[in-house]
Amino acid sequence: MPLNRVVCLCAALTLSAAVSSYGQSKLEEQGPEKLKLSKAEMSHFKALSGLVEAVDAGKEPAPADVKVSVQNHFIKSATNIFVPYVLEITGDKFTSFPVALYVRAAAKGNPAAAAAPAFTDVFFANANNFVSAGDTLQLMRALELPPGEFDITFALSEAPPRNAKTPPKRVVHRHSLTVPDFSKELTTSSIILAKSLDDSPQALTPRQQMEQPFTIGGQKITPTFTPSFAKSGELLFVFLIYNPGATPEGKPDIEVAYTVSRAAEPKPFAKMTNTQFNATTLPPEFSLPAGHQVMVAQGVPLASFAPGEYKLWVAITDKAKTQTIPRDIPFTVTQ
Repeated sequence: MPLNRVVCLCAALTLSAAVSSYGQSKLEEQGPEKLKLSKAEMSHFKALSGLVEAVDAGKEPAPADVKVSVQNHFIKSATNIFVPYVLEITGDKFTSFPVALYVRAAAKGNPAAAAAPAFTDVFFANANNFVSAGDTLQLMRALELPPGEFDITFALSEAPPRNAKTPPKRVVHRHSLTVPDFSKELTTSSIILAKSLDDSPQALTPRQQMEQPFTIGGQKITPTFTPSFAKSGELLFVFLIYNPGATPEGKPDIEVAYTVSRAAEPKPFAKMTNTQFNATTLPPEFSLPAGHQVMVAQGVPLASFAPGEYKLWVAITDKAKTQTIPRDIPFTVTQ
C-alpha cells in the first residue's frame, strides 16, 4: 500500500538563523548580569537563586509546590548542541505572575560547576508564555551545551502574591542530561514528532530563538512527546542529517526511504516515495563546506490505518560515503 508524501519541507536549511539563511549564532545566555532587570525582578531573582544555593548546600529541602517534568531534543548548532525543551507543569497551577525561571547546567563530576555553570538562563514568564495542554501547563525554552554529561537545575517561583499570608509556589527540579556528539560520523538529530508545522521564514535573533526554540529551518514546529495520533490526522516528523559526504560540487547525495510495519510484525506493509537530497533537488546556493544542513520534514496520512501500534522505519543512505544508517519511529493510531 503506497503512502502519499504530505510534506517535504526545508530540504536545505539549518536551525533558524540569527546570521544568515543557513546558520545560527550562539544562543544568548540570559544571566542576570546581561539583563536589565527591574528592582522587583532583581529581588525576585535573588530570592530564587538564594533558594537554589540553600538547596545545593543541604540547608533547605527542594520545594515541590508544583510537579515538573522535562522533555527535550538535540539539534546541532553552529557551535555546540542546541537543546530545545518543554517544561511540563502539573498539579497546582501558578496563579501569581510573572513566574521567575532560573536554569543552570553544570557538568557532572565538576565540584566547581555550580560556581561556573556551563549554561545559565533567567527568564520571567507571564501567563501568555505558558501553553495549556489539558491539565498540564507547558513552558518552552532552550539550552546550548557541548557534548557530555550534565546536571540541569530548573527552579521556578511565582511572584510574591499581594496577600503576604500566602507564600509563592516554588519548585527546584533536577534533571540529568546526556548531550550527544554530532561532530563526526553520519548521523541525525533527534526525531521531533509534531502536532503541526507552519512556515516561519523570518530569521530569529538568539534571544528570540530561546523564546521560540522549536522554530527550526524556517518551520514553526508544535512538538508532541506522545507518539499517539488520531486516525483522522497524520504522523508528522522532522529531523536533520549531519556529516554527509560531499560531491565535487559541495552537495550531498542522500536518499531517504520510509516503510511502515505493524509493531509486532517486522515485515513492512507500506512504503512511501523515497526522498532525494542532491545537486538536482537542492537550491544552487546549498553548500556543505559552508555548513549547510539537510532537513527532512514529512507527513504520513493515517486515514487508511486501523487503530493500533506501528513503527515507521527510516533508512538514510549517503551515496557519497556508501553508508546507510537506520532510524525508527514507533507510533500509535487512535480512533
